[in-house]
Amino acid sequence: MKLVQKAVIKKGNKYLILFRSPNAAFFPEHWDFPGGKLEPEEEPFAGIEREVLEETGLKIKALAVVGIYEMLFHNIPHRFTLYSTKLFSKKITISHEHTNFKWATKDEILKLK
Repeated sequence: MKLVQKAVIKKGNKYLILFRSPNAAFFPEHWDFPGGKLEPEEEPFAGIEREVLEETGLKIKALAVVGIYEMLFHNIPHRFTLYSTKLFSKKITISHEHTNFKWATKDEILKLK
């Protein structure tokens, strides 16, 4: 099973989402929460903090698991774990994996690709 970590980063009533590159292997040109796969033997809370730093340049602290869901993708089981976070920095520098970012409300996110 592939383990994928996603961070829920909130500022006021908005959440940070990233627009995936057209070259992304999975879900190109879709909006997504920051995160990614764990490294071998990596502790999950440390993994999501590393992924957010790599993808956004933001320093966060993972606080708690707020959701887990599983799905088959390309016949491979995936487990997505969502974490609530505390934000410690403000300047966003997105990685090559993404082309844009925005802060969006829950209602706005539900309408996006």
